[in-house]
Amino acid sequence: MKKLLLLSTILITVISCSISKKPEFKYISNIEVKNVSMRNVTIQADAVFHNPNKVNGKLSVDDIHIFVDNIDVGAISSKKFDVPSRKEFTIPLEGTFSLSKIYKENKNNLLGNVLKIVQTDSLLINYKGSIRYHFANFSYPYKIDKEQKVSLK
Repeated sequence: MKKLLLLSTILITVISCSISKKPEFKYISNIEVKNVSMRNVTIQADAVFHNPNKVNGKLSVDDIHIFVDNIDVGAISSKKFDVPSRKEFTIPLEGTFSLSKIYKENKNNLLGNVLKIVQTDSLLINYKGSIRYHFANFSYPYKIDKEQKVSLK
């Protein structure tokens, strides 16, 4: 009888703490330019998630790259982030890239690119990569592919 009671207690604990669904990646928001200099641009954004589970976990940025005019100019960084249970939450992302990479890749059209940036005061930035959810031995990647026009003002 004691073995049955112990087994049922363990079974109920495992079932109640299990992951019913993976946390849901919703969108990237608040993309803005934090700093602009003659050489570098620093941008920041928030990745918004919702965790429907009772259990927590961690999210880490695996490999999110910044593309400007289809040129890979840099990567975004973020620390590991604790996932709250049953909540919507955001992860702050930040990346710095060099404008010289854009100029080097487009040597033939350098004047056109500079004029375009000066006239529009904006860049078309694309984020590509993944954010990974970790819980115990379980891991799941979320693919990120977001394009947005960002004002340089």
